[in-house]
Amino acid sequence: MKKIIALLSVAVFTSAVFAFAAGDAKPELRPAQKIMQARAAWLTAMSENLVANRFEAISKDADELVAQTNKVGENVPNPLGKELTLAIASLAKDISVAAAGKNGETVKVKLGEIKSKCGECHAKIRDKK
Repeated sequence: MKKIIALLSVAVFTSAVFAFAAGDAKPELRPAQKIMQARAAWLTAMSENLVANRFEAISKDADELVAQTNKVGENVPNPLGKELTLAIASLAKDISVAAAGKNGETVKVKLGEIKSKCGECHAKIRDKK
């Protein structure tokens, strides 16, 4: 009898743990959040690759950022958002060209300019109250 009660207790406890864990699922990110996380990942990768002088990887990431921002920028309804997104595309293209020429200083400056555009967008659009 004690074994049956112990077994049932373990089964109930296990079921409760699985039910609780299933309820803690993180909500799905909105499309804009996914886009911004991808951009942040590219900027981080380019910064890390700049430190390691991996210019080919910088150029690849910059080209991917150009493609994504051009595609997204054309569909942004907010004029300021569109302007900032397309400015990031232009700066990323400059990074790609600079990386192809192994010009680390220009890459560093343009990365800073992109981060500035990101901050401007956050201040004027995302965080606006």
